[in-house]
Amino acid sequence: MRLARLLLLALLVFLFVYPLSRLLSLPLFSPATGGADARAYCDSLVLALLVGLIVAPLGAVLAQVLETMQGRAIRALGLALWVLFLAPGYVLTTGWLVIFTHPLVRDSFFGHAFMGPAGLVFLYCLKALPFAVFVARTTFAQSSAALAEAALVLGVSLWRRRLLALRLALPAMAASFTIAAIETMQEFGIPATLGITTRLPIITYAIYQRLNTTPTDFAGAAALCWWLILTAGLLAMLQLSVQARHQTALTHGRARRNPPRPSSRAEGLWLGAGAVLLWSLGVAAPMLALLSVALSGDIGATQSLDSVLRSLGYGMLAASIALAAGVVVLKLQAGRGLWFPALLQGLLSANMAVPGLVLGAGYVIAFNNFYLPLYGTVLLLVIAYAAGALPVAIRLMGTAIGQLDPKLDEAARIFALPRITRVVDIEATLLAKPGLYAWLMVTAAVMYELPISELLYVPGAMPLGVAIVADDMTAAYGDAARLALLGMLSLGVLAACLGLAVHLITRPQTEIIVAP
Repeated sequence: MRLARLLLLALLVFLFVYPLSRLLSLPLFSPATGGADARAYCDSLVLALLVGLIVAPLGAVLAQVLETMQGRAIRALGLALWVLFLAPGYVLTTGWLVIFTHPLVRDSFFGHAFMGPAGLVFLYCLKALPFAVFVARTTFAQSSAALAEAALVLGVSLWRRRLLALRLALPAMAASFTIAAIETMQEFGIPATLGITTRLPIITYAIYQRLNTTPTDFAGAAALCWWLILTAGLLAMLQLSVQARHQTALTHGRARRNPPRPSSRAEGLWLGAGAVLLWSLGVAAPMLALLSVALSGDIGATQSLDSVLRSLGYGMLAASIALAAGVVVLKLQAGRGLWFPALLQGLLSANMAVPGLVLGAGYVIAFNNFYLPLYGTVLLLVIAYAAGALPVAIRLMGTAIGQLDPKLDEAARIFALPRITRVVDIEATLLAKPGLYAWLMVTAAVMYELPISELLYVPGAMPLGVAIVADDMTAAYGDAARLALLGMLSLGVLAACLGLAVHLITRPQTEIIVAP
């Protein structure tokens, strides 16, 4: 067991620590050829802080609504948030670009605003809002009914009670602000697709440009990566300070959950309008625009159709590797020792804080030499996909594996069942459904992944995200829309087939006993 843990840590160091240390140490030995890009950093920081200030309170309000009320509008809001959470940002951006190709819309006030900072803030908020809501929902889910009862007894007004509820969610709002700001600063697909980086420099696109020019400015890209990492660390420290000052214990032995109540007529109208607005601006408008432009023109002349199956294959392979490695990590993590879980969680948390663009840049530096000549190969691309998805895979599978009672294995040992039977017939069967959900989510994330794909893809074999953004940059919106929709369709077909297979395999087997 100890040898296996050491080997696993060595593998994680090789995949995470080694490439990142190679990249981040470059500014210490060679100066940047392009100089410091302070404007790109300042613009990105201002946009990130603005998005965080918008979505943190809005997410808290929506989280309170979703946890304390029930009705059709509530279900519509929840579903819209999940769709926005799963949809790639650059695909939504492509849909909006299709809408603004019409001259009347493009030349209007909204068209000019969208092709500027206002458009970036709008798209950033759409992608950050689900994170803010999901983080804040936990606070309202754990809130005891005694708090509302005490407020009613003391005669606290309705607006005062709502302000107190938001005050209670201040730690969650701090976490939402931090996540939204960090995700906004690390976002690459939206500004690259929107195409306004020449007028409004963005730090992630500045890093990409330094890595994609001749001669390549690795030291300058590494210096900008340091700015991203240090900013994320400062925002995380701000969140921890707010939580330490305003933390509240909500879960205790006498806590009673607030039952969801039906919304009043006025609340229903407001919530219905909010659901319609979120569905219209966030989902329906870009998706219908993609569908309309995809059905127009010569569908048979679509370029890079092979990128759909190629990225689907990359996603399936990387998801399989990441989930298999995640299960091994979770198995080795179990035990009484504390040093291994602590060190492992530190490595994985640090990797989650590093954006995919920085990880891909580290792989370019680390594996483009005489000793490890993997750059420009499919192997390195799949390894980078799997390494980036490993922390997410561990988080997705951790809860399911943690719910397996150890007595199941003990009972199987008592009945002398072989190990292969215990693994396949017991553990694999119980983990089939959560494992399928985790595998599909990782597959979808890898299939539409953009920063690592841009830096590491094999020439002549573009992944799906690279092909979509390339079509956007040449205004070939019909091809981009068809590629995006075909990718979603292929994922839907794969999910339906595998879901049916898992259902048939794991359903209880009933025996028919015929009486003599």
